[in-house]
Amino acid sequence: MAVKWMGGHSSPVLCLNASKEGLLASGAEGGDLTAWGEDGTPLGHTRFQGADDVTSVLFSPSCPTKLYASHGETISVLDVRSLKDSLDHFHVNEEEINCLSLNQTENLLASADDSGAIKILDLENKKVIRSLKRHSNICSSVAFRPQRPQSLVSCGLDMQVMLLHRVLGEFISGIC
Repeated sequence: MAVKWMGGHSSPVLCLNASKEGLLASGAEGGDLTAWGEDGTPLGHTRFQGADDVTSVLFSPSCPTKLYASHGETISVLDVRSLKDSLDHFHVNEEEINCLSLNQTENLLASADDSGAIKILDLENKKVIRSLKRHSNICSSVAFRPQRPQSLVSCGLDMQVMLLHRVLGEFISGIC
């Protein structure tokens, strides 16, 4: 049985993520972001300035009220209890971000964009520490590998899945 959740968006929904505590967040066209309770009740809503689409939302596993959201070339860090003001924001990519991924220790955030680039952001020092350009077309998804803090996997519209080793040190890439 499907239950339709109402009242969250007025434009097409592009992404969704769930926290381990049962909260959900969804992003939509036009800069629209909604936080939901596990019963489907909208808990909060914001619309980012500039109306860039919200293309990726990601909860922090260690802090379930912390939410990362990409909109255009920007990443905003939010507290879902108060979505009106962002805790922080980063403009690290040159083109629209398609996917975000946190490493296990949550000190690194990877973002994949339309140029085929992956930016790795050091969240503690608030700066990009690595910029990888391995895809010849849109990089649609990126993920840190569990138990392997130096490895990322990415895929793109160039029909490639890439395993990226040692993303913080010497760089070695492999095509899967």
